[in-house]
Amino acid sequence: MMTTPANNITGTQNEEQQLRLLRARREMYARAKTFLVAQLILTLAVPVAGAIFALFVPTLRPYVALAAILITVFDVTYLDRTQRRILKSSARIQEEFDCNTLELPWDQFTVGRRLEPETIHEAASKFARKKDDSSIRDWYPTAVAEVPLELARIICQRTNLWYDSKLRRHYGAIVLSVGVALVVVLAFSGLFAGITVAEFVVNLGAPAAPVLIWTLREFLRQRDTADQLDYLRGEAESLWDKAIAGTCSPDVCSAQSRKFQNAIFTRRATSPLIFDAVYWMQRPDLEGQMNEGAAHMVAKARSAIAPIKPPVDSKFGDARLGGPGKTK
Repeated sequence: MMTTPANNITGTQNEEQQLRLLRARREMYARAKTFLVAQLILTLAVPVAGAIFALFVPTLRPYVALAAILITVFDVTYLDRTQRRILKSSARIQEEFDCNTLELPWDQFTVGRRLEPETIHEAASKFARKKDDSSIRDWYPTAVAEVPLELARIICQRTNLWYDSKLRRHYGAIVLSVGVALVVVLAFSGLFAGITVAEFVVNLGAPAAPVLIWTLREFLRQRDTADQLDYLRGEAESLWDKAIAGTCSPDVCSAQSRKFQNAIFTRRATSPLIFDAVYWMQRPDLEGQMNEGAAHMVAKARSAIAPIKPPVDSKFGDARLGGPGKTK
């Protein structure tokens, strides 16, 4: 027997207009990652390779050190800034998707203007030529269709915050491990070449500085972002407790959800990127856990809002409800 959904989230999120936004968002995010790859090549691969090569060709050492400094300047002044600009555009597209799907008003003060439709069309079309929609359908758990909109919003937002935090903590650990491994490689290269500590600092330390700076910066940024996401998730869970307890009216819950959405947008627009390989590696486990968490919250909400039957008087039965009442 078919039941009517308590809200339109699961249907709206798979409409063509909404999928078009997700296609554009994925394409924009991919472009930002292109600049991240360029950053890694220039700030990690080139300096490390140059440093190791210079061990065996000492005359190249000053040039390798100079190149490392120039790469750092180029990264800060162009690559990083361009990546952030594209990332903000991606966040604005995702914000439009969320506002449409979760039925939230657009907050121009926080988010700015919506992205131009021509830009969205161009990005969405480019994505569609390369991939299908299998990875963007059912963006939010389908279980949320069973609860009222004000509760479903909180579940979706809480799920978003949980998922992003878990993914970033995994990624930060990987980045830190890579950084430590690179330091070990350089140290063993110096020992193998038989250089002194002073020579190691000048000839290997300076060229490798961009590598160490990037890995440490990336680890700390991912960890700090995850901490902020966990704090917001805690606040969303507090709102959830009030909502299912009946101490938060639908209007108040909706207003609070708009505030959470502002925080989510800010995190999307400013948080460091994550490589696709890490995302796809973690996705099966995280999505399974995410759906299970959403289903648990839906079950709890349905139990809390289920109609409560008045107690039956032992003598008069249901007479208080207008029924015939039973007597011995």
